[in-house]
Amino acid sequence: MKKIFMDLEMNPIDKSFAEERKTCTMETIEIGAICLNEQNEETGNFCEYVKPQYSAGISSRYQKLTGITTEMVQDASPFADVLARFADWCGEGDYTIWSWSDSDIWQILKETTLKHIEDTPKMKYMLNHWRDFQQEFGSMMHITKAMKLERAVSLAGLDFSGRAHDGLTDARNTACLYQKTQDKEEFKKLQDIVADAFAPHSFTMGDVFNFGNLNLPKE
Repeated sequence: MKKIFMDLEMNPIDKSFAEERKTCTMETIEIGAICLNEQNEETGNFCEYVKPQYSAGISSRYQKLTGITTEMVQDASPFADVLARFADWCGEGDYTIWSWSDSDIWQILKETTLKHIEDTPKMKYMLNHWRDFQQEFGSMMHITKAMKLERAVSLAGLDFSGRAHDGLTDARNTACLYQKTQDKEEFKKLQDIVADAFAPHSFTMGDVFNFGNLNLPKE
């Protein structure tokens, strides 16, 4: 079965659309994804910008965060078209889709509701075969605290390739982290590293100051 790792980048819906924001406060502006085969080898990728419908452009904060500018999405297709192409790229079935946290699947559910996008068989399959790798990684590592992707990748000894908050970059780094967990030896090493990173470390004042060199006045 194929594994598809995907990531969405988003931009806020303008506050002038108060009614629309009751359903969804963000719009997708990029879909990035990586496909791994049964041997966990990368076999393809998908990356498209999306033109927002409920804002004049990308807000300055999200331009800095994602690197996506208003000019970059100006000639892009609307969400319904890009999502349909993504579903076609995923295929008829026989795959599992993964994202880092459940925010992406909730975004798709809310945005498709807002924009009255048809729930096709391919869409239904995709949404019914979705897994949260952030949660599963936490379970593998026996931790309950949610971890940022960048930190998980760093703890795994991987170089975070590309810019964070880029759809294709985040998808590929999630896929690389998954590959790491599928190697028994590397997985055990990673468990030990994460356990040490999250273990409570107590210290005393002696760990901070060297009292051996302290000269106290004699009585």
